[in-house]
Amino acid sequence: MDREELVRRAQEADLVSGESLCQLDLRGADLAALRFDHCQLDRLDLRGADLTDCQFLHCRLQHCRLEGAQLTGTVFYGSELTSVSVAEGRIENANWHQCQLRGVIFDRVQLRFASFSHGQLEEVCFREARLEQLIMANLTCGTLDFTDAHLERTVLLECDLRRADFAKAHFEFVVLTKSKLAGQRFSGQSFAFTQFSEADLTGCDFSRAHLRQANFTSAHMQGACFTGAQAPQAIFLQAKLEDADFADADLTQAIWQGAQAPRTSFLRAKLYQGNFVAADLSHADLRGADLTYADLSHAILEEANLSGARLFKAKLHRVRDRGAQFTDRGQALGDDPEQLAAEQWRPQPRPESPR
Repeated sequence: MDREELVRRAQEADLVSGESLCQLDLRGADLAALRFDHCQLDRLDLRGADLTDCQFLHCRLQHCRLEGAQLTGTVFYGSELTSVSVAEGRIENANWHQCQLRGVIFDRVQLRFASFSHGQLEEVCFREARLEQLIMANLTCGTLDFTDAHLERTVLLECDLRRADFAKAHFEFVVLTKSKLAGQRFSGQSFAFTQFSEADLTGCDFSRAHLRQANFTSAHMQGACFTGAQAPQAIFLQAKLEDADFADADLTQAIWQGAQAPRTSFLRAKLYQGNFVAADLSHADLRGADLTYADLSHAILEEANLSGARLFKAKLHRVRDRGAQFTDRGQALGDDPEQLAAEQWRPQPRPESPR
């Protein structure tokens, strides 16, 4: 089958099934709406081709060039892509479902409203790519390269990203829920409004990172480093923070309710108006921290070191503070009688009605 035959079939929205196509020059060809089913596509040159609404069903693409090809509404289902280059192009509404990608290059692409799901990605590159409203879900991931990529309103759900390279990548409104990122290095990077809920961030380095309103609810963050991070209004609800380091970080109005943070360092951290209700801060280092107007009601402060901490109007209602060290606790608020009465209130049993 030659170029002319493929173009003719595309014009008729025909099906190409069971064919083996090798070393065809299809540069700039109009193949829109063409369907490939169980085809072997080897060393095809599709640079600049129009692949709008094309379907690749259970196909094998090897050593193909798709730089600058138009991939709008293109579907890859149950296909294998090996050593394929899709660099420089614009991709919209494309889908890779149950596909295996190895050695695929998406460098410098503009990828919008696309999805990769229930497949495998190995040695896939998105260097300097702009990824907007992309969904990557339930993937088995090997080595991925997001160097200098811009991710905006993108979802990376339940992905193992421990071998991904995010050097110099920029994140904005990104969802990383339940993804594995343990040991990653994000020092100095931007993650505004990013969702890390239930993610594995064990031992991650977020030093000097920008994390405004980032959400770490129920994340595993043991031993993570946030020194000098800018994370105002971030959410650490129920997070696992044992041995983490927040020294010199700006955590203004952050929420720590129910967080497990024993032995965590908040040395000189800005914790102004923080919500630490029922948080475990046992053995934590809070020396020189700014806890002005913070709410530590029912927090565990046993053996914590608050020497030099600013506690002006900080709420220490019903805290457990055996062995804790304070320099000037007098500026803080103690138990609140009205709140205690409300917490201890129980409905009175109803009187039995006369028989």
